[in-house]
Amino acid sequence: METIGADIIVKILQEEGVDAIFGYPGANSLPLNDRLLDSPIRHYLTRHEQAAAHAADGYARATGKVGVCLSTSGPGATNLVTGIATAFMDSSPIVALTAQVNTSLLGQDAFQETDIIGITMPITKHSFQVNDINNLSYALKQAFHLAGTGRPGPVVVDLPRDILAAKCKCPNEPYENLAEVSAKDIDDPEQLEKIAKALDQSERPVLILGGGVKLSGADNEIRVLVEKAKIPFVTTMMGIGSISAGNGYDFGFIGTHGYELANRMVHQSDFILAVGTRFSDRSTSITHEFAPMATIAQIDIDPTSIGKNIKVDLPFIGDIKETVTALLPMVSFKERTQWLARTKNEKTDYHEKNPDNGCGPAGHLIRSIQNQMPAGTIAVADVGLNQIWTVRTWQTGAARNLITSGGMGTMGFSLPAAIGAKVGMPDRDVVVITGDGGFYMNIQELATISYYNFPLKIVVINNGHLGMIRQMQDLFYGSRFTTCELGNRVDLVAVARGFGIEGRRVLIDEDPKEGIDEMSRVNGPYLLEVMVDPESYVYPIIPPGRSNVEMIFGKAV
Repeated sequence: METIGADIIVKILQEEGVDAIFGYPGANSLPLNDRLLDSPIRHYLTRHEQAAAHAADGYARATGKVGVCLSTSGPGATNLVTGIATAFMDSSPIVALTAQVNTSLLGQDAFQETDIIGITMPITKHSFQVNDINNLSYALKQAFHLAGTGRPGPVVVDLPRDILAAKCKCPNEPYENLAEVSAKDIDDPEQLEKIAKALDQSERPVLILGGGVKLSGADNEIRVLVEKAKIPFVTTMMGIGSISAGNGYDFGFIGTHGYELANRMVHQSDFILAVGTRFSDRSTSITHEFAPMATIAQIDIDPTSIGKNIKVDLPFIGDIKETVTALLPMVSFKERTQWLARTKNEKTDYHEKNPDNGCGPAGHLIRSIQNQMPAGTIAVADVGLNQIWTVRTWQTGAARNLITSGGMGTMGFSLPAAIGAKVGMPDRDVVVITGDGGFYMNIQELATISYYNFPLKIVVINNGHLGMIRQMQDLFYGSRFTTCELGNRVDLVAVARGFGIEGRRVLIDEDPKEGIDEMSRVNGPYLLEVMVDPESYVYPIIPPGRSNVEMIFGKAV
């Protein structure tokens, strides 16, 4: 066969270590789909392009490598957009390959022509359109480099059909090393010394850990810092699992759906070191009331995240792992006897009053599932009440064993993301925890799971409603329920069996142990439908427009 543009793509994908692509073909992508057939790269056919993007994202989050998805032009490309935005918000490295109409047709409103570059520009690190076969190699290499370095994120490469099919020579020469594309470090040891001094002088310090800690692989360095300086820590939702929760310093995650204890510790602190977080509204609520007594230091590789939402006194731009390594010798050993005794007492009191972390029967269910599944099982949570129940309950002792959509809050994320996680980590068990609302959004991926026989365990917590919307309407809108009831006329177990997947329905108020046991024993995919009362909520929850302070100290809501 003659060498064409698609062969160059396959060659570079192999050089980048790509072993899996998630996608859906169309006429304009066929030259590449055809060439992939002769490569060792496995193309997984999802049943919707949005699912392909989420699967690439799940693969990236589970493995730490760049995930890849592929679509055709027009609606194929636009269907990727929600998944691309989800990866962008959570700094997940993916490369989205989108086919495009021939270059001669660009700008002519051709069949299935869409300006995917213009559409995705705000939600990618960069977007390329390759209009010259001689630029194809560079664009692809640059795309992978951009996706995986600095603050990770998605990159789009738009590929006109005539470029994919163009006859050419496959370059054999080694590629030149691409320039590092990352935030330029502030080469200022004095700034780090100021941070260390402020930490040493503080009496009530708190460390806030975001998702950047996991992305940088700085878990060990952060653990050493915590234990050396005796700093209690809290996490954002994306920071959960940054370091082991079992060392006694963890006060849970902060924010709108976080622990009241964690929010209170932040509010009472006199110094905050925030690492790998942009202080999103879900973490801070009303920003001018956030940690009013604290000096705030922030470390992040992305300069646009520094001071983005909260005024920062001591900023530092740099790779988190390298920065914390440099900071460690500057920080003094501390006992902090009074602060640790105070926080320990408050933590004990909190857990005595909140043994289930405000999750009720759903928390017990999720804990039972984790106890029954093998160690290191990856939980992929959807969005809604099920997400909060899961992130409050799942114990994150193993690296990358809790995956969820944080910044974008994308319902329907969990099922396809779990596919990607399982492809990337075939030796680890993967459990999907979703609500019925999120499950419906990508229910077609049961066909993908069945076809490839992915042994995913799917737990659908079914309350017949959009649970979080119902709770907010109940608490803050005078119980005026509207457009939140999904109903229970659909037998999800029968639906799963229709796709060739075994399943069982259990009631959460009765002992669901038999269902959990059966799910854990089945070798292939399995769906456990758990029926829950629609008034099973998660507490506390901060209403729109109210602050953590009001919830913590009992001001009128």
